[in-house]
Amino acid sequence: MSDDMVVLPGERCRKAREAQGMTQAQAAQRLHLSLTYLQSLDADDYERLPEATFVKGYLRNYARLLGLPADEIANTFQQMVNDDVLDKPLQLPSITPPPSAWRKPVLIALALAVLVALLWALWPASGELPALPEKTPATEQDAEPENMNENAGAQSAEGAVDGLDGLGPEGAPAGADLDDEGITGDGMQEGASDIDPASDSQTQQSDDGSSMLAANGLDRLLLSFTSNCWIKVTDATGRTLRQGEQSGGASLMLDGEAPFSLTLGNAGAVDELRVNGSAVTLPTDSPGKVVRISAP
Repeated sequence: MSDDMVVLPGERCRKAREAQGMTQAQAAQRLHLSLTYLQSLDADDYERLPEATFVKGYLRNYARLLGLPADEIANTFQQMVNDDVLDKPLQLPSITPPPSAWRKPVLIALALAVLVALLWALWPASGELPALPEKTPATEQDAEPENMNENAGAQSAEGAVDGLDGLGPEGAPAGADLDDEGITGDGMQEGASDIDPASDSQTQQSDDGSSMLAANGLDRLLLSFTSNCWIKVTDATGRTLRQGEQSGGASLMLDGEAPFSLTLGNAGAVDELRVNGSAVTLPTDSPGKVVRISAP
């Protein structure tokens, strides 16, 4: 190999590991990685590994374990990623050609022809519309039930008014609390409000945001960070709640169905992790360590 050729990050780590007499299984155990991941790193087969952010952290930790310059190896991998993005051809969206100019007039003409054909088929053959049947006058017997219903309705209305006029505090239903001012026209006591105090209290509690328990029947996950950290959080239904890099000093409050599956790219950046108010301890808090846990 010539001096001007760049050694790939995985190949460089592999040669250093073999020179130290360390097996792949031993290196994978010390890095807390699967043997498959370590084999992919040695072969520079990054298609079988997660996102580039994770691979960069794996290579940095691998280099530190072997005593190699970690930042140099990580930057070499990042340069490979940048070159691959720049070399990809630009994909422009395909532009659908506009419809032919003659299609619209033809469609309008067809619609008019169908409409004329329907009118011709439905028009009476004699050219005269059929006469409407004459309305027979209502007999006295038919009108009598209507009069009875009107009288009954009037009596019911009068009885309801009379009964309401005579209703006082003594005639109120059991459990009703009335004062001297009585009841308003809409059925509510004067000065009363239709807002439920309990629901108003719950609204204030949810708007406060300081509660560690979700008020919607779900489970609540709380995270805070001291430095930048890439995360991915999914709940028991497989729904991704948050994915991306979080800045130092930031806090997250996520609601979902426990248990939560978390992938943390920098375990040392996590200051606090709680589920429904209970603290969850990480398996390691070393900076730069990638941690995958299920909480609780």
